[in-house]
Amino acid sequence: MKQCPACKTTYTDDSLRFCLADGTALDSATDEEQTVVKKLESSPLRVDIPSTVSSQAAKPPPRTALESPSSTWIKIALAVVVLGILAIGAVGLIGAIFYYGTGVGGKVPPAQSPTPTPAATAMSTPDAEKERLRDELANIQRKLDEQKKTNINTNPFPNDGDEELGSSVTATVNSPSDGFLALRSIPDAELGERILRIPHGAEVEINNCEKTQVTFGGRTGRWCQVEYAGRTGWVFDAWLDY
Repeated sequence: MKQCPACKTTYTDDSLRFCLADGTALDSATDEEQTVVKKLESSPLRVDIPSTVSSQAAKPPPRTALESPSSTWIKIALAVVVLGILAIGAVGLIGAIFYYGTGVGGKVPPAQSPTPTPAATAMSTPDAEKERLRDELANIQRKLDEQKKTNINTNPFPNDGDEELGSSVTATVNSPSDGFLALRSIPDAELGERILRIPHGAEVEINNCEKTQVTFGGRTGRWCQVEYAGRTGWVFDAWLDY
């Protein structure tokens, strides 16, 4: 045990040679003496830290009511509720836009047809007028041909075929679609046997014609007895020009 002769501080550590307070060389002391550590008021090497400061620094500040665990769950619940309300509002807004945008909840404005320009009208009107005039001329020509055929074919041979005429009439076959006119054994298209084909543009001699007109192949005419190439038979005079 050693003791400082200046401050009388006793140290139990025998390895110390100088006083820790003032640096004075230590002297040996008896073992019976009690080690007393004297506190120096003016020692710059010792700093007294109040125990209250350390205890207050170590103690965490008390939690408020809003920082308690229950208040944290309340905040989370409020956030979830607010997010749910915003989501429902967004879905409703999108549905309303789709509902009224597609015309289900409101009237759909009628589609406006594009207004034709004057140039397009001026170009289409002459074409339509030409087409109408062409159809009218075709109808008039068809009626004239039918009237002409009727007037020609009803004039000769007013008899019913029971008596022969003293003279015959020359006619020309006019059948450009088929290219021929059938000469048949009797005046019937179904029952009459075809004797031969008279070419389109050939001339035949008409001996007699029936007075009754019938419609055959979309044309109206009479059956006439003619001679061609030394053969005698019946033809439908709707395809004859005479």
